[in-house]
Amino acid sequence: MHRAALVALFLASSTAAADTRYITVGTDALDTVSATATVYVAINDADIAVMAVDDKDLEAIARAMHERHGRCGGFMLHDSLDEAMQKDKKPKPPIEYTLDQPATVNAVLATIDRENILGTIRELSAMPSRLYRSASGAAASTWLRDRWRSFSDRTDITIELVEHGYPQKSVMLTIPGTTQASEVVVIGGHLDSITFGGGGGAAPGADDDASGIATMTEVLRALLAADYRPARTLVFVAYAAEEIGLRGSQGVVKLFDQRGINAVGALQLDMTNYQGSDKDIWLMKDFTSAPQNEFLIELIETYVGATWGLDACGYACSDHASWYRAGVPASMPFESRMRERNMSIHSARDTLEASGNNADHAVKFARLTAAYAIELGKSAIRPHSEPHLAMPEPTKSCNWTWALLAALAAAGILLERRVTR
Repeated sequence: MHRAALVALFLASSTAAADTRYITVGTDALDTVSATATVYVAINDADIAVMAVDDKDLEAIARAMHERHGRCGGFMLHDSLDEAMQKDKKPKPPIEYTLDQPATVNAVLATIDRENILGTIRELSAMPSRLYRSASGAAASTWLRDRWRSFSDRTDITIELVEHGYPQKSVMLTIPGTTQASEVVVIGGHLDSITFGGGGGAAPGADDDASGIATMTEVLRALLAADYRPARTLVFVAYAAEEIGLRGSQGVVKLFDQRGINAVGALQLDMTNYQGSDKDIWLMKDFTSAPQNEFLIELIETYVGATWGLDACGYACSDHASWYRAGVPASMPFESRMRERNMSIHSARDTLEASGNNADHAVKFARLTAAYAIELGKSAIRPHSEPHLAMPEPTKSCNWTWALLAALAAAGILLERRVTR
């Protein structure tokens, strides 16, 4: 259908143009979204539809997508019909994925502390809500900015709050690269939380997604404590408003485009601490980069020592979809199979109790994320600032094996590995 005909169809059927928003949604969820009195616009792609919806229906759509399809968000909210009608950009060619930094990776892994992860989850989930349009959601942004800022006094590191037009802001920290600074690796998770139990209800979001934010926060702390200086630029982002249309991550992608920033890889940490399946880490294979997923598998087997599986989560199930739409290789390692996910999310029951009041599962994702940051960022820890390799007290998933690996790595005994494509 021609663009003019689409606009005419919309104008003829819309009665509240001022409150109309445009979303893209997987065609498998058309009936679900249509039940909220929306106006169908067009098929944008083979599996993606564009719909015009009333602004007041967005949270109802998010709730329906959660209840019927198990998706967080499950749709992308766009600023205009033209933007919604744009198709996904052609994927960028994957960069060369190699594993050749065992000493640096294992030295950083030795400093990752599960108690730090647990503490951050506790602090974030103690907030009454992190809903993107709430005062406490806005306060979460400044709280996290200050936490990240406390990790280092390096003057080359920048941190900013990204405005999106609502109270909550995305938090973005940049560690500049040295020899390949124009190539940027993005590590993210979403800061907001939501409950569908009624407006203003408690939304602790301990798993969704305080766990992801806490995981990446501990990785960031460990890297900066080691004075890590990557060859490629590393950007850590806590996205605002993921739950209602992936709004924060889309805003960050637009900001990258406006600034001419070349993202070469993106990793999304959305729920890392609920072990609901027989395997540890599940890689979403839809709307993600297959070559980068293979790279993550190599990282898991080489550095994490966890089990893994492949699953699918549907269109726009989390913020990695914003990067995928922009053509950036993106991946989302998840805490369980989707059908065995934490059923307490999006409610007042999403507390640490659902994850056993510990961060044992999230530690595996922290190790994977640190390995991803270093093996994609490359370069190494400066010799004068190598961290002490003493391990934390052994626990269920942190034992003498990790200490041995760290010692071997420091001695240069571990062999280099290379992933060929």
